[in-house]
Amino acid sequence: MTNQTKRARELRDRGRSKPGAAILIGHVLLLLFELAVVVHGFADEGLATLRFYTTDSNLLCGIASALYLWTYFRGGNVKGSEAGRLSLLRFIATSCLLVTFTVVLLVLGPENGFAHEFLDGTRLFSHLLCPFLSLLLFLFGDELASFAYIFRALFTTLLYAVPMILLNAAGLVSGPYSFLKIREQSAQATVFWIVVILGGNAVLAWGAVLLQRRIRH
Repeated sequence: MTNQTKRARELRDRGRSKPGAAILIGHVLLLLFELAVVVHGFADEGLATLRFYTTDSNLLCGIASALYLWTYFRGGNVKGSEAGRLSLLRFIATSCLLVTFTVVLLVLGPENGFAHEFLDGTRLFSHLLCPFLSLLLFLFGDELASFAYIFRALFTTLLYAVPMILLNAAGLVSGPYSFLKIREQSAQATVFWIVVILGGNAVLAWGAVLLQRRIRH
């Protein structure tokens, strides 16, 4: 067995330890927070709430925590290929939430006011508490992630961005974020925002994987 293969097995084994009570409680809280966000979104706007990256990322995170808890209580532990799939889903959800937090911090906060974007209603959960709680659970509770997961996170963001850009180009949707209103900005500005968002997504995802490995070593 090569050293690289041994190293990969060690990394997988470290991520398969039985989660402690704090991790389980964290997932329960995260699921409850996400339910509050998603239920409020659908009650307020119906299916139209899915046009928001924030709603989509929080919905994905809630599904990931629900699957984590269901898998754990069904079998007492999360392991094997099932753990790998859950780890990937949790990583993607966490990466999307980190993008949400960063966009709010650097774009929406200056536009609409930080108190409004971080503290008003369920935004406290969707924009602030859920991103950091999900990150903590990823760092200390999830199976160790692979750097290859970063491309899956970028692909997930593209799954949101491409349809929204096309709908904005066709005039069927406006926004919902200022940088998606491509009919109201130059082509250069659109390319700039695409590069910034995807580049930021990659950096945040890479940083999360690196930090998880540093903490767990």
